[in-house]
Amino acid sequence: MPPGKAINPSGTQDNEVLFGQVHEQTVTILNTVINSVYKPMIDRLQNEEWGDCELEAKREFMVTFDKFAREVQEAVKSLNNNITLDPYPAEFKQTAQEVLQKGSSNNPRQKEMVDKFEEIFNEWYDKIEANLDETENDKKDDKEGGPKVELDYWKQKMRKLTCISEQLKSKNCRTVYDVLNQAS
Repeated sequence: MPPGKAINPSGTQDNEVLFGQVHEQTVTILNTVINSVYKPMIDRLQNEEWGDCELEAKREFMVTFDKFAREVQEAVKSLNNNITLDPYPAEFKQTAQEVLQKGSSNNPRQKEMVDKFEEIFNEWYDKIEANLDETENDKKDDKEGGPKVELDYWKQKMRKLTCISEQLKSKNCRTVYDVLNQAS
């Protein structure tokens, strides 16, 4: 295996981590290892098994480890609650590339593609709007929450916005946007 390459759970080489992207499965696997293997093992350690470790260092480690374990669980929950913007049909890949390279024409295939892309774009808009409204409604329901609830709300909102933003930057979304922009 060449340096810098990793094998992901599906058995294929994966370079994404080198560029700052972590696949959803990676976070799920990390959550399983941390919360199902290491956390129970650490929680069961007896005082004599900590060896020469000072009590204050043990407490600090436990607090930090528990916080990390909760954050990983929250990340998995966040990934499961996010919306997914559907890709455009693969049948339009070649036509989309032609439009982006040569400009639009009166080709009936291009008209069909633009109509489909408009439909997909409107579906994305509706999904995003509904998802953000859902988050806003969750906040309105909990009027008696304290600062922790407020922080959690904004953390969740940030995760949703980041997820949406990352998807909108994807090649799939950029292609739909650029084709529609070119066609207008």
